[in-house]
Amino acid sequence: MATSAERRRRIYDILLDEKSVEVNELSKSFDVSTMTIRRDLAIFEKQGIVSTNYGGAQLNEGTAIEPSFSLKSGQMAEKKKTMGYEASKLIQDGESVIIDCGTTTLQTAKHLQGKRITVITNSLVVGNILQGYPKIKLIMAPGIYDEKSAGFIGAMTIDFFHKFNADKAFIGAQGFDLCRGVTVPDELDAEVKKAMAVSSKQKILIAGHEKCGVSFFSKILDIDELDFIITDDLLGKKDADALRQKGVNVITAH
Repeated sequence: MATSAERRRRIYDILLDEKSVEVNELSKSFDVSTMTIRRDLAIFEKQGIVSTNYGGAQLNEGTAIEPSFSLKSGQMAEKKKTMGYEASKLIQDGESVIIDCGTTTLQTAKHLQGKRITVITNSLVVGNILQGYPKIKLIMAPGIYDEKSAGFIGAMTIDFFHKFNADKAFIGAQGFDLCRGVTVPDELDAEVKKAMAVSSKQKILIAGHEKCGVSFFSKILDIDELDFIITDDLLGKKDADALRQKGVNVITAH
């Protein structure tokens, strides 16, 4: 039987595909009680992901909605690993890098063992991994813990990043669009990511192909402000060429 976290990730995948779910059907599919499914959906509703009714739930698709870190971590896991590996190849010994919160930037951190670098991050999970790598000088950003990103955000976090002049910033986002730029649902999260970008010589976005052409509530950067976009090999040639025409280096991870 799946764990509760695995079950919720699978329910979330169903919601993304079908836009709605029914309690009785999920109860049978996962071999759990209807009460257990209702508790799962109540958690989603608290996060703003769904609107529940007596028989089930409907996916909310507004531009200000973001799923939790645990839900995002189960999506396109293998693609995220390859993107994280490609991102790590851009990092050289002696560099200082900023690593954003996110499930894909987390994969970048996992490939940094053995590199002699300085890493500045607001991600608790990234920090937990890198604290075990003896060659890495780890600097943790302060702030208010945010469950959705599994990291720290807030005014303290923004002020903290403005103190640095890093070589590279690896930034995650929920969407990137030629006209609307790089975006996330939360305006405070966007301001933190802007501070990371301003504090770095190179700005590198890590985002899967499914985020291309998608926009959310709060803008971080224009596309042409990026130096690199690291994405997966499912990004269409037309989209990749259009991004390159904006002056961005596009790396597709295989």
